[in-house]
Amino acid sequence: MQTCDRCQREKVIEVLIDDSMDVCGHTFTTQVPATRCLTCQQVVIQGEHVRRFERRVAAEIAKAGLRTGDAFRFLRTALGISENGLAGLLDVPAEYVGYWETAKWPVDPRALAVLSGLVLAKFEDKVAALDCLAVLRAPRKLGRKVRLHLSDALQHAGKLLQFGSTAFTAPAVA
Repeated sequence: MQTCDRCQREKVIEVLIDDSMDVCGHTFTTQVPATRCLTCQQVVIQGEHVRRFERRVAAEIAKAGLRTGDAFRFLRTALGISENGLAGLLDVPAEYVGYWETAKWPVDPRALAVLSGLVLAKFEDKVAALDCLAVLRAPRKLGRKVRLHLSDALQHAGKLLQFGSTAFTAPAVA
C-alpha cells in the first residue's frame, strides 16, 4: 500500500479522474489515472499522464488543421521546440513564428503542415520526420558506394510473398 505524502497514512487508492483542457476554443476531456488518499482526500496525478493528455490534444488539433496563432503556438510548445528552433527547422526568420503565433500574419499553411506532421510523428513516437528536417539544414556527405546490411531481409521477404501478391497470382494472358 502507498503512503500519502500529505498525511503519511497508508490509505492511498488508485482512481480515475476526469480532467479537461481548454485549448483554442475547444474543451478536451479524458480520464487520467491518479491516486487518492482516503483520509485527507489528496489527489495526485502523475506528470506523465498530463503530458500524454497534452500530446493527444495536440494531435487532435494537428489533425483538425486549425490555422490560428493560438493553435500554432500550442502545437509548437507541445513539441517542446522554441520559436528559434522551429524557425530554424522551417528555414524562416524567427520573427515569422512570432508573427504567426500572435496573429499579426496569417499562419503559413506549409509551416502549419510541417508543424502538424511533427506533432503527429511525436504522438506516434516516430522521430524520423524531425531528423529529416534537421538533415536538410546540415546535409551529410554520402559516399559514392554505400554497403547496406539487411539483417532482417529473410523476414521481410516472407512478408512480400503473402497470399494475393504477384508471386502467387496467375500471369495475365494476352
